[in-house]
Amino acid sequence: MPHVSLAATSHPAPAIRTVADQPLARRIVPLMDDLAQAPGWRAALRRDADMQALAAERMARINAAGDCVPQPACLAQAWMWSEADRDRVSGALRRIGADRARLTALVGGRMRPSRQYARHADLADAALLEAAWREAAAGLNHIVAVYALGEKPRYPVIDSTIFDSRDTSYPALLKSHAAVTLAEGRGDDTVFDPALRYALGLLAANERANAAEYLPLSSGLNAPAFAALRAMKQNAYPYSAVLVFGHGPEDPVSHTGVLGHLRLRLAAAQLAKGAAPVIILSGGRVHPNRTAYNEAVEMRHELISLYGVAPAQIVIEPHARHTTTNLRNCARLLLAAPFAQGKPALLVTDPATHAYIASEGFAARNRAELGYEPGRVTAGPDGLSLRFVPDGRSFHVDPQDPLDP
Repeated sequence: MPHVSLAATSHPAPAIRTVADQPLARRIVPLMDDLAQAPGWRAALRRDADMQALAAERMARINAAGDCVPQPACLAQAWMWSEADRDRVSGALRRIGADRARLTALVGGRMRPSRQYARHADLADAALLEAAWREAAAGLNHIVAVYALGEKPRYPVIDSTIFDSRDTSYPALLKSHAAVTLAEGRGDDTVFDPALRYALGLLAANERANAAEYLPLSSGLNAPAFAALRAMKQNAYPYSAVLVFGHGPEDPVSHTGVLGHLRLRLAAAQLAKGAAPVIILSGGRVHPNRTAYNEAVEMRHELISLYGVAPAQIVIEPHARHTTTNLRNCARLLLAAPFAQGKPALLVTDPATHAYIASEGFAARNRAELGYEPGRVTAGPDGLSLRFVPDGRSFHVDPQDPLDP
């Protein structure tokens, strides 16, 4: 047998992502990835004496939690960002950002162009960074509170932890999760990385990594429609898209639900009339709790099989979990290429939902839960439709809604 050189046949090890630039982390807490990627920031965070001290103190707190009481609460609380922790990180960000070129590279070069901090767009660079950090810390704490401590999320019926924190075996599970998280540590970690791994690991353990599904939205099932939109003259249509929101049934066997069927009939009719070039179907894995069915994907199947709608005329938005985020997530799509800008979309729905979306109560719920209204909703051409003009604040990422940030 001829000699085979190992050097000749070996392959370089694949690049391993840092935890901050994994798709789920980028979706929920984009600041962590921005800090990791912006020139000079990761190294500066690792050099900062107080961040080195804080990382060591947090690690000591976590290691000491193995014998803490009362369990299981204290096991998870050790991973959370205390108010003092958050203040110290804020101080480090100010120190590092005192270098104006470095601050501009982060905020002007990455954060503002991403539009993921849109609610803070009017703030100066340093203030925007501070606000983003406070939101990120609150979001990481929220994941621990819900998916380790069992506190109620915004939508407890569909988004709660899958574990019973009262079970006598539960503390052992949290200890195992902490042990694996610590074993994943790397020599180039920043003070943020262990806490980020712990939070993302909790989402995975709870089978709640919904926010990372079907990405990027411009490819996969949406590729035919995006290609068609780029190639066509959209000015011929009165609306940028027809919007349909899912209505996930509580019946675990049903894929779409009766109101979903009705809404799809309306959407197919509007498409046939030439109202818009595409239908946007919005809805994630929602009802019943932990369903295997995705609303947008199931609606897509029905449009194709029952109404003969072409794949190139359908865009899915597969993440929304409530009517508020149906509207917000559609706004994100509509404000991005390749959709025609400056046109309203046409939202079609059943009579009861039409009245709800058109109401001041729904507008108030958007302001309460999102902090803004995703756009302007006005009367449509008939009693089962509404016009929608999206607002750019919809690009803002909400780390406290980790299943659909």
